[in-house]
Amino acid sequence: MEKKRASESQVSLHRMVLPEDTNVLNGLYGGKLMEWIDNVASIIAAKHARKQCVTGSVDSMFFLSPINLGDIVHLDGRITYVTRETMEVEISVFSEDTLSGQLRFTTSAHLTYVAIDENRKPTPVPGLIVETDEEKARWKEGEERSRNRKKLLEQVRERKKKMTF
Repeated sequence: MEKKRASESQVSLHRMVLPEDTNVLNGLYGGKLMEWIDNVASIIAAKHARKQCVTGSVDSMFFLSPINLGDIVHLDGRITYVTRETMEVEISVFSEDTLSGQLRFTTSAHLTYVAIDENRKPTPVPGLIVETDEEKARWKEGEERSRNRKKLLEQVRERKKKMTF
């Protein structure tokens, strides 16, 4: 299977925060932002794999600055790391004050997607060509996150075995 460049599946999306997206403080619901992040990341995974993909995991997210009613939300994403059947996608989120144009870093997230076949079984994905120093650094960091996710997944599976209902 041929490898692909991260730029081939890179996606940027801008959304304006509308009243139905906000909480009682006129701030964007965290769940709404997570929905937008998952949507953008799923597009990136599908473009890289050119197969159906499902969300495998979402790493922790820290909301570092509020996103307010009327702000423009910038979601920029790219593939950072791949294994045989999974892809790690990084999404960086900025909010832009519509009136002043001031940009604020809000959060970043790493999500893992699994490509699946017609039987909903994992299937191989193209490798990733890493060329720049930034891409190489992201790959190395992604490799470490992947090892940590595998450890956590095993812990969750072990706990599940011990559960009774």
